[in-house]
Amino acid sequence: MAYTYSKIFYADTQVPPVTSELEAVFEELPDEELLAKLRGPRRRGRPGYDPSILWHCFVTYYFLGLPSVSDLIRLLYDNPYIATTCGIEWPAGIPSQPTFSRFFTKLSRPEAKAQVNRIFHHLTRRLYSTLPEFGKSVAMDATDLKAWSNGAHEEPTDKHAGWVIKTDTAGRGKFTWGYKLSLLVDTTYELPLAIRVTSGNVHELKAAPVLLSQARWINSKFHPKYVIADSAYSSEEFRRLIRRQYRAIPIIKPNPSHKKAVKSYPETPQWQFIYNRRTSTERLFSRLKGHRKLNTIRVRGIRKVSLHCLMSIMVFQAQALATGCRVSVRKVVGYEWSNRLVKQEQLQAQKNLLLRI
Repeated sequence: MAYTYSKIFYADTQVPPVTSELEAVFEELPDEELLAKLRGPRRRGRPGYDPSILWHCFVTYYFLGLPSVSDLIRLLYDNPYIATTCGIEWPAGIPSQPTFSRFFTKLSRPEAKAQVNRIFHHLTRRLYSTLPEFGKSVAMDATDLKAWSNGAHEEPTDKHAGWVIKTDTAGRGKFTWGYKLSLLVDTTYELPLAIRVTSGNVHELKAAPVLLSQARWINSKFHPKYVIADSAYSSEEFRRLIRRQYRAIPIIKPNPSHKKAVKSYPETPQWQFIYNRRTSTERLFSRLKGHRKLNTIRVRGIRKVSLHCLMSIMVFQAQALATGCRVSVRKVVGYEWSNRLVKQEQLQAQKNLLLRI
């Protein structure tokens, strides 16, 4: 007789908190249409694994930030609580590594990928309806992702990747064979609004208008007050787009080589105070890379890499909604307090000006 995990371990043992956290994340993901698309029509022969089991396993994979699918399989064997939460009732029902690989390939196909994008759009709209002033102050930035390939070979295995050339803090050149992930982030809550994955050799300024149009397409109520970016986005055409089409104030650091922009946009204390919110993108990238396996790519091709980034971000959003955004509420208080500081600085500057006169 085959005993289930629940019969063996759940009798007189306290369930660990991670299972309740996983269940809360599963509930926040509107995946009914995706699972129906993956199941498809009924066929003859062996039924195979239910797509809901494989989908929940992959969500667990990104939620726990596991390095590889082998670690996921090992975890399912070692931790029956997590396996049961994913829908696996006996050890023989744990999928193999090729099964997970085929499922991820199926997810990356256009039909299923469109359903995954709809889940991301739904979560983003939930953030708009749940969090006050969400999307009013946004920042954009890009980060490099190392591809699962070696670009030094004459024929790299990942032909969609490209060389990312950056300068580190010491002024030395940093070369990475991979991709660029561009994000539009709410600076108050440090949560993403839009995503764009490109080859590593594509300049981030080309992805900037796409991020803004994607945010407007996801939610027509996207009307930011500030759009913040570093000197890589210094372009008069892009500033004009922000002003005319989105009625927002561009807080973009001028490139030192752009003499006209340096004179036209002086870095006043008020400007610098708002520009400092741009560090929210850096903190978000750090969390995604450190805890949601964003920088641990085990697939090749821009279609699969974009799905990998999307899964990491969706799990992050779902967790924020599942936890009631407790951290975000704390940030709102800090946001209001920072607005008070801005007003105090403006009043002090006016007083100093009167004293000089």
